[in-house]
Amino acid sequence: MTGAATGHAARPGAWSALGAGFTVLFVGTGVNFSFGILFKLILREFGLDRATLALAATASLVVYAVAQPFFGRLVDRYGPRRVILPSMALMALGTGLLSLANTAWQFILLYGVVASVGYTGTSILPISVHISRWFPGQRGFVMAVGACGFSLGHLVFTQVAAHVGDAVGWRRTYTLLAALLALFFLLIAAWLRDPPPVAAAAGSPLLDLDLAHSLNQRAAMGTTAFWWMTAGYIGCGFTDFLMTTHLAPYATDLGLSQSIAANAVTIWGAANIAGILVAGSLADRVGTRQALVATYMLRASSLAFLPMVRTTWQLYLFAVLFGATFFTTAPLTSTFVGSLFGPAYQGAIFGAGNMFHHMGGALGSFAGGLAFDLTRSYRAIFTASAILVAASAVFTSLAHPPRRPSK
Repeated sequence: MTGAATGHAARPGAWSALGAGFTVLFVGTGVNFSFGILFKLILREFGLDRATLALAATASLVVYAVAQPFFGRLVDRYGPRRVILPSMALMALGTGLLSLANTAWQFILLYGVVASVGYTGTSILPISVHISRWFPGQRGFVMAVGACGFSLGHLVFTQVAAHVGDAVGWRRTYTLLAALLALFFLLIAAWLRDPPPVAAAAGSPLLDLDLAHSLNQRAAMGTTAFWWMTAGYIGCGFTDFLMTTHLAPYATDLGLSQSIAANAVTIWGAANIAGILVAGSLADRVGTRQALVATYMLRASSLAFLPMVRTTWQLYLFAVLFGATFFTTAPLTSTFVGSLFGPAYQGAIFGAGNMFHHMGGALGSFAGGLAFDLTRSYRAIFTASAILVAASAVFTSLAHPPRRPSK
């Protein structure tokens, strides 16, 4: 029996289900994060300052954050498939309409609200629950494999957006991205399936016990473990979206070309695939908490190095170091939620944590633009972010499983 090493055996069809979840993350993330690469093209057409255009990312992150607990409850109640498919359709619609935006407020509304609601329902929250239900026991490495769809989407679509944007402009780029979303929607509609109900998993007494002893969202949020974990995750969100919004503009501010900036983001995505897989394996060996702490410390080191970057190779080195940590925290945190509070309400609890994470991200995205507009430099905000994410490591180390109710 493999339960001692990996939790519980995968259900029949689980590896196909993992591929479907991987693909949803691949396309949804790739389209959503193309905004950072297209940032300066949009900026020039609308004649905005960086803080104003960054409001699109800020609005997106606020909407994503506020919607997390709601989507978590939907996933727990109706299953990931019934959440993912309509969300993917909405994201395709919002992305297509971006090409028609004529004013800044229209762009902010379409990207920051319409497309963002769709992205929320195709992101790591429903996918992590989807994977956990197909692979009872929430194994760190399996979750990491699925999460690599996020990184590969970031890597591939960065290059697509950079080259197509330079060739035909940001409007036609968004038209192409919407068409790709629509095609992938048809594929996912035929491929994605929810697993049989947990009760059908006969012979899994340990899983039944985990379900019986799980804390619900309200009970989990009443524990210090939830708030230590979440405090660390806020620092993660701040630095995530500070970088996704402002790294490419920072690179071109240094006198480096747009193609070098795109290459840096691509390297970041490739490093993230390796980082996710290594951290997932590490979590299985030493525990999720320790893997998260190590990830945060590596990120703090990379951000402390960033203000010293001047040349192409230094930018690429930063991309490797930060990229190894970028999305790595999401599957780790989802797994950490299961180990702290049990699997029964994982979607709702992880959604609540993600809400705070993305509130931090909204602040980071806007703060980067505001800091630059005020000082004409990113140095201060990058240094502050290194200190903040070092604190995330400390906070996470203090999160320990609470006592669960006996039943």
